[in-house]
Amino acid sequence: MCERFYFPYARKLWGLEPSELAGEQARRRVSAGSPGRLLARVARGAGRSGPWFWYPRHGFGTICERLAGAAADAGADLRYGAAAERVELGPEGATVTLAGGETLRARRVWSTLPLPTLARMTTPAPPPAVLAAAGQLGFRAMLLVYLVLDGGRYSGYDAHYLPDPGTPVSRVSEPANYRDGDDPPGRTVLCAELPCSRDSDLWRAGNDRLAGLVRAALAERGLPDPGPVRRVVVRRLPNVYPVYRVGYAAAFQALDAWAAAQPALLSFGRLGLFVHDNTHHALAMAWAAADALAPDGALDHAAWSAARDRFTAHVVED
Repeated sequence: MCERFYFPYARKLWGLEPSELAGEQARRRVSAGSPGRLLARVARGAGRSGPWFWYPRHGFGTICERLAGAAADAGADLRYGAAAERVELGPEGATVTLAGGETLRARRVWSTLPLPTLARMTTPAPPPAVLAAAGQLGFRAMLLVYLVLDGGRYSGYDAHYLPDPGTPVSRVSEPANYRDGDDPPGRTVLCAELPCSRDSDLWRAGNDRLAGLVRAALAERGLPDPGPVRRVVVRRLPNVYPVYRVGYAAAFQALDAWAAAQPALLSFGRLGLFVHDNTHHALAMAWAAADALAPDGALDHAAWSAARDRFTAHVVED
């Protein structure tokens, strides 16, 4: 299983040899921790028994949209397309400078930015050792290539995994198979995932080339021909997977300790805690942070520390 799937898939996802990755990478990503559990999961997947889930009617993004709507109804001021450029942290509060020069002041900043990015945009600047630690942590980027197809469902499977090195595509999923018959008739969408680095030619490739790579990946592996492509949509995600190189833990601990020592800062979420977690894990982090917020605006550090301990048990579910 390792030689035929996990090792080549790891090389594709992280751009590194398995020997360069810390063992924690596997613990965070592989929920079946023994051969018996692995075989049981394969059997359940083939029979569609055990836990299952459906996407909302209008897609996965509905979850975020509903949460945003509830936050706005509760009085949150949501700013879209407003990039934060600098975070000034002080003992009594924080000031965030947005692109264009607008400043926002608050008693505390809750950040889900990539922690290395946050450290580099903070004033006063962290100590040199902390900035050096930030430079040792990196994220793998991802291209999501969506092919809009005529002809109804492409496949009866929700996802096809492509571990072999002959294609940059790692997985192709069909969102329609995560829902129950509520999609437009005669049309479907395939979502291809292409992990890469932000300085690669693949990251800069145009839509037509990326669509061609996806079609070739399907054809060369004996999967059905998708037929004419009605439309191609590409999303470029610069920070998707934290890369756990051997020795990464010391760098993260230095950066995490710096963040924890800032009275006006709380860093959490997938990117803020440098973890691989699923959406439900990220929501659990947010609920725990809210529960640790006292009525007077102070943070219950004991409650948050206990929550952080719980987060270490998270394992990705694919």
